[in-house]
Amino acid sequence: MEASRAAAETAARVLGGDFVRETFFYTLHAILPILLTILLGYCVRRVGTWSDEFYRQLNSLCFRLFLPIQLFCNVYAIEDLSSMNWKMIGYLFGSVFFCLLVGLAAARLLVPDRRQQGVIVQVSFRSNQAILGLPLANALGGAAAMGFASMATSVCVPLFNVLAVIVLTVFGGDGSHKPTARTLARRVLTNPLILGALSGLAVVIIRQFLPVVDGEPIFTIQNQLPSLFQTLTNLSQVASPVMLFVLGTRLNFSAVRDLLPRLVLGTALRLVICPVAVIAIAVALRQPLGLTSLEMPTLVAISSTPVAVSSAVMAQEMGCDDQLANQLVVWTSVLSMVSLFCIIYVMRTLALL
Repeated sequence: MEASRAAAETAARVLGGDFVRETFFYTLHAILPILLTILLGYCVRRVGTWSDEFYRQLNSLCFRLFLPIQLFCNVYAIEDLSSMNWKMIGYLFGSVFFCLLVGLAAARLLVPDRRQQGVIVQVSFRSNQAILGLPLANALGGAAAMGFASMATSVCVPLFNVLAVIVLTVFGGDGSHKPTARTLARRVLTNPLILGALSGLAVVIIRQFLPVVDGEPIFTIQNQLPSLFQTLTNLSQVASPVMLFVLGTRLNFSAVRDLLPRLVLGTALRLVICPVAVIAIAVALRQPLGLTSLEMPTLVAISSTPVAVSSAVMAQEMGCDDQLANQLVVWTSVLSMVSLFCIIYVMRTLALL
């Protein structure tokens, strides 16, 4: 009797207006700062006096300095590697390759331009985990979910970047010179984003083996080198707003009509097709994966957030269609307010979140 009453109360709360408003305004507040920063860049570009070359160099500075530091700091924040659900980490790792294959098939079938094919493949697997994913996981699961979210980020973000380098190298340029395995390996190993994330992971692994005094490792950057730690933290906070601002300066909405079929395809892959498939398979395999309420927020964050802002920077740097990449960042961000609302609403209705 008590169980039936509790179930009825839960159903009434989920289907009630307060729950719908709460979910909608949560997704709105998560996405709106991104859109407003992009809009500011767009407006400044229209009234300002700075040249295109200035904005291109600023974009390059973010890619080579601010973003690697941000990734280092995000990964460095992981405290414990021993208590993770490694089966679920493995599933998330595999889901990235699954989405890449889906995007590759779609690009080959529906997109004739090589430089656009690379952008479509990238948007299919590369989510905005560093900027939106972690806050989203925190909002959905609280502090208890952040340990797994941080560990998943340390695995998936380097993977996103490695695969993006390979994909954009293969499809970039005019296609007249196919990159060799040596060229691909060199570009992966020298990519600033990969170096930043892997450096953070290396420091975390080393920290696990250091002697502990009063519950703390004998050496941490924040304790022994506080000035350096604060400098890194400050620089990491610069990356996202500057990159979003520059993205806004490079937007050309007159290009939307010509790019519309590609925008529809890329947005559908990032916000609907891949998230639904990844989440549905994980829920179906819930028991063998050991999927619990601690991991579910990260599953939603990694699979369902808009394409990473840095995807546009990398497309520019590696000779793919950067205008299509810029537009996909904007439109997946805008429309994710709807898709995230639907996904979160359905999962809460089914008591999965």
